[in-house]
Amino acid sequence: MGSNFLQRRVVVTGLGTVNPIGNDVKEYWDNLEKGKSGTRKIQNFDIGDYEIQIAAELDLPDLQPYFSSRKMIRRIDRYMIFSHVAGMQALRDSGLDVNINPERYGTLIGTGAGGVNSHVNTIRQFDTKGMSSTSPFYIIGCIPNTGSAFFAQEAGLKGPSFSLNSACSTGNHAFGVAASLIKMGMADVMFAGGSESAVNEAGISAFGNIGALSNRNDSPETASRPFDKDRNGFILGEGAGVLCLEELEHAKARGAKIYGELTGYGFSCDAHDLVAPHPEAEGAVRAMKMAIEEAGITSDEVGLVNCHGTSTPLGDQIESIAINKVMGDWGDKIPVHSTKSMVGHLLGGASAVEAVADMRVFVDGTVHPTINVFELDPEIYLNVITETYKDNSIDHILSNSFGFGGQNAAVVFSRYKD
Repeated sequence: MGSNFLQRRVVVTGLGTVNPIGNDVKEYWDNLEKGKSGTRKIQNFDIGDYEIQIAAELDLPDLQPYFSSRKMIRRIDRYMIFSHVAGMQALRDSGLDVNINPERYGTLIGTGAGGVNSHVNTIRQFDTKGMSSTSPFYIIGCIPNTGSAFFAQEAGLKGPSFSLNSACSTGNHAFGVAASLIKMGMADVMFAGGSESAVNEAGISAFGNIGALSNRNDSPETASRPFDKDRNGFILGEGAGVLCLEELEHAKARGAKIYGELTGYGFSCDAHDLVAPHPEAEGAVRAMKMAIEEAGITSDEVGLVNCHGTSTPLGDQIESIAINKVMGDWGDKIPVHSTKSMVGHLLGGASAVEAVADMRVFVDGTVHPTINVFELDPEIYLNVITETYKDNSIDHILSNSFGFGGQNAAVVFSRYKD
């Protein structure tokens, strides 16, 4: 399928996630269907009297089933814990026997900020105990590749293993690059996705001080309002999502269950601003068109758009422009929704967690709502889904992600058909 001359097909055979509304795929799916918000008053650290008091935090599950050594849980950064839990879930869900040809199985789990918690904790120690107090585990905790590396080590995956960073587009870029490696014959299986743990003093104050976060402290559950007239910023979230991407014939040979197929990948750079999107959505449009073209479909065959939909005034409006330009007459009719209305914005983990949600459409026909759309912005011409509904006719989902620096990535997931 698709116009790419590399015709090896890439399917999804395993899912894993840990995020503010679910510590596994089933809990996540159930809460998406219910329209549950994961935003709350910050509990995991002391926010003091800072003007932003809310975030989409997660409470970790029992970690012992995921780790061979309990002491490593204390030594690695929180973002690495997230990526490892999601990765192990995806591995177990896939049913893959890693002892069979492990050199053909790889990892590509990206991150936007990496080990921010390790940075914050180490700098604090400088102030009180001096440089000699730096933990020998600081480096492995802070560098962005160790989320992938640690999971590969624990799982015994010896194929391609690295990370990438493109801010909020990281997850989709990871899927696209991992799929490309499979298509080029460099791997048969890639565990790909994104992880982020920036809900701390540094993350909240950094995004808060540039005016990106919602300050609706008195109503956390309704603070994330993608496409709503009164939206006033995103909710910072944390967590990870990982997909097991597998070459089709390899998956069929071992009798793997197949959730869907990654048929299209598009990417671009706005070359416009380090924070603001291009005012005419030029880069977003190119990425979306590229993904649709590689999928070998037309825009009117896309049945659903999982939007970037962060709840920022400018970002949501620009995405509306992009969707209408790409979809034409279908632009204000095609169903669109925002997973971020419930889980917040997971930065480098955002599109990865959203991809797990996309698979539910193919599994049981459930399309989750966008919550907190009390009054659709009259300047946004989109068919925003606000109630859960069933639709077994959707064959193609476009998932958007647009990152700081004007780095855009879109993927098309399709219903698997032999």
